[in-house]
Amino acid sequence: MRRLTPIDSQGVKADSAHPPRLVWAAGVAVMVLAALAGLGIFVEKAPYGFDLWAYVLAGRHLLSGDPLYPPDPQVPAGPLGEYHYAPIVAVPFVLLAPLPFALANAVWIGLNTGVAAAIGVHLIRPLPRDARPWAAAAFVFFLPTILEISLGNLNVLTLALCLLAWSQRARPSVAGTVLAVAIGTKLVPLTLILFYLGAGRSRIVAWTLAVLAGGLFVTAIVFASDFPTYLAMLIAFKNSQWATEFIARMSPADVARMLNSPVGVPLLSVIAVATAAVGGLAARRDRRDETHLHHLALAFAPYLAPFGLLWLPYLVFALPLLASTLHRALLLPQALTRALLIPALALSWLLMQLVGGENDVTPIAAHFIGLLLLLAVTLAVLVLARREPVSESVPARVPA
Repeated sequence: MRRLTPIDSQGVKADSAHPPRLVWAAGVAVMVLAALAGLGIFVEKAPYGFDLWAYVLAGRHLLSGDPLYPPDPQVPAGPLGEYHYAPIVAVPFVLLAPLPFALANAVWIGLNTGVAAAIGVHLIRPLPRDARPWAAAAFVFFLPTILEISLGNLNVLTLALCLLAWSQRARPSVAGTVLAVAIGTKLVPLTLILFYLGAGRSRIVAWTLAVLAGGLFVTAIVFASDFPTYLAMLIAFKNSQWATEFIARMSPADVARMLNSPVGVPLLSVIAVATAAVGGLAARRDRRDETHLHHLALAFAPYLAPFGLLWLPYLVFALPLLASTLHRALLLPQALTRALLIPALALSWLLMQLVGGENDVTPIAAHFIGLLLLLAVTLAVLVLARREPVSESVPARVPA
């Protein structure tokens, strides 16, 4: 019988595994430095809770009986404290409303940090051992996540709900209910309905639509006085030209014109629909790719709205796709292919983190290019994985 030589997570023989061990150790060191740097940036983001204040104020309005919405809401970027979500979303914040805002802020930061950590473990655990600390370093130093937690928005929570719904896809009633809660919390993942439908998971779609309809009916009855204003606000969102007007005022002018061109921001809207619908159909054909394709649809879901590109925290929805794409790139057998795709993926990660000063459109262009580069690498690993056999030296698990 042929003797099998022990192989580590990177396909290196155990008796010569010093380089991979060094790779892992170096990754741990980088992860610690990245965590400290991320913490430093978070500290610099004080004061915290700009968005949380709107939710807490809405909770206080529920307790006092005051209207949730102003007569003429400014969408999508209203002033401090203006509430833009469904009336029912404000209900959980009744628990934070009686607290001093500093304490409510600390509770919310702790909750968001815990949810983000759970997402990180979920995404990083399936990666090969030597890649995990490097991926963890990229995760903890992802500026959109840091900004999201400091602002106290609902994106991290919505992302977690979307991943939970997908993990429960074998139980349509649970998955559909959780997805409906995610969409009801924040309309961002609305295009996922197209993905589930294309993927042949019609029972999940049926549960999602039923729960959404039931929630809308209950909201219309319980919040009868606020519901008409909420609907008017949604119409104002749809008709808002704020995104194009905002970009047009930015500099440099050439970059602003590029983003506002017929192939600029509208391109992401097309990709948002295409990755959901076409990705779902592709997932139906090959279930091995369905998680990767789900993450692709999720990454571009926020850009159905034209102002999505202007909101840096929306980039947290790209985290599952970054992790899934890295995993698949590491499994490719050709070293040259990996040497091209992994740096390209790292560049996409870097571009999505760039920030600039006031009236500077360059970071928005960088995020735009970073998303397109991520799309290109994602499609490349899908195609190459079908042309080339997956390396058997690395556990070929797809992140769930």
